[in-house]
Amino acid sequence: MVQKRIPYGISNFRTIIEEGYVYVDKTPFIRLLEENPAPYVFFLRPRRFGKSLFVSLLENYYDINQCDSFSSLFSGTDIGKNPTSKHNSYYILSFNFSALTTSSEDSLFASISARTKQSLVRFIELYHLDFIPDFSGYPADMLADFFSRLPSEMRGRVFVLIDEYDHFANELLSFDLDLFQDTLSRQGFIRKWYEALKIGTQEFVGRIFATGVSPVTLDSLTSGFNIADDLTRNPVFHEMMGFTEQEIRSLIGQILPADMYTPDLVRTLREYYNGYLFSEDADVRLFNSDMILYYIKSYLARHKPPEKLLDMNIASDYGKIDRLMRLKSPEQNIAVLQEILDAGCVTARLTDQFSMERRFTPDDFKSLLFYLGFLTIRDNMPGRVSLQIPNFVIRGIYSDFFLDVISRKAEYHPDTGSILHAIEEIAWEGRCDKLVVLVEELLHSFSNRDYIGFDEKYIKIIIFTFAQMSNLYLVKSEYEVPDGYIDIALLAREPWNPDYNAFFELKYLKMKDACEERVQEVLNDGIMQLKKYSAPPELAGLKNLKKWVLVFTGDRCVRIHEVE
Repeated sequence: MVQKRIPYGISNFRTIIEEGYVYVDKTPFIRLLEENPAPYVFFLRPRRFGKSLFVSLLENYYDINQCDSFSSLFSGTDIGKNPTSKHNSYYILSFNFSALTTSSEDSLFASISARTKQSLVRFIELYHLDFIPDFSGYPADMLADFFSRLPSEMRGRVFVLIDEYDHFANELLSFDLDLFQDTLSRQGFIRKWYEALKIGTQEFVGRIFATGVSPVTLDSLTSGFNIADDLTRNPVFHEMMGFTEQEIRSLIGQILPADMYTPDLVRTLREYYNGYLFSEDADVRLFNSDMILYYIKSYLARHKPPEKLLDMNIASDYGKIDRLMRLKSPEQNIAVLQEILDAGCVTARLTDQFSMERRFTPDDFKSLLFYLGFLTIRDNMPGRVSLQIPNFVIRGIYSDFFLDVISRKAEYHPDTGSILHAIEEIAWEGRCDKLVVLVEELLHSFSNRDYIGFDEKYIKIIIFTFAQMSNLYLVKSEYEVPDGYIDIALLAREPWNPDYNAFFELKYLKMKDACEERVQEVLNDGIMQLKKYSAPPELAGLKNLKKWVLVFTGDRCVRIHEVE
């Protein structure tokens, strides 16, 4: 079988089909969208989840200009075998609002105006229309004037596609809340733009499909654009973007040569990247499509996994958690983050629409983390949901950020080279002395006052993040084993395959409680826990497993005990 190419970074459906890239077939959802009673739809997913590709799919399926290409583009898909009657029956008006300039109100206005003009001019050229709208006014005026000039024979046959409808808003939230609110106020030019689009639905616009990441603008928009349905958490459309495990297996079979496929590959991908659930009534967890394609691209090119598990493109998108922390109530947000890292899960009543004019609650912040891909649904509860960190790589982003918070508070920034040497000492020598010294140096930078309320979760975050920085290990926090949870587990991973695996059981005592007898007591508890946790055959079989109990008090590690 001829192996297909990996469509990493490609969001043009036509390019994928015509140039022999593998395509994970999402065309059944075209039929489901048509059957949905609402013709005007918003659909939200985190960054790099395949939104732009799905918009491109709709454009190629419905564009009246591409009727002659239908067979070549869709013959190998589900919808191609049984197309709907509406294929190639719309004039496509497409807007992409990513990468707008948001440094000031004037620059944002100019960007929206330019994007609106570009889209309208493109539409006129594509469909050979003989008029020029008035481009001298506000973006909403351009849109309204455009609809007023459309010829009557086009009435009801325009399909509006909007990609990244909220990108500008997510940027503004982090640094200019006043500008965010001004653009979406009753007289704001963004809100006026959607009001003009709503007027267009009275005669010309038959369907609208808009994608984005969060619902932060929906509350303001729906006041003037109250005709759209948000299908984000509708279980029928849960798998419309992102990959299921079954789709991953099919994709791998079409890309990798038979001699490169191993049964452990899907298990590894599940370990690193799986876990997204966007509806309480869905039961199939999803993978971020970009993360999967990034991993497989490296695996195919190098015949081994990537050195870094997180694509730098995603790292830059998801790395904006620092900005989120400053939103409205920074101290409240940091407390939520501590709860997430400490407990591993939180509960919340998910917010469907946000208003920045109201009090920003902890549930609002948890909901925003959910929409942005930092949290996902774990379980459904009466009136609420339990949320958890989706996967290993996202947990690393949390820990990186929280370590930075701790370091800034302590006014101490550990040297990256020293951190790498410390983890390499564990990996190749089976010793943790350098790691303990680094943790002590960071703790020493705190004042005595900062130790009030301090406990082992801070030590855990520091060690977890240090180990993550090396990329040598699959690092597990609260690693679940048959008889409990190991605080930190460092498990050898490809392509490095360190000589030693390691388990850490962490204990912390306040200085007033740190008498010799109490220190020995918690040390003995840790020893017993590690012996019990590592007893199951699947763990006892780990190569060169090192097991340490570390007891901290104040800023010092008072016991380092290796468990045989």
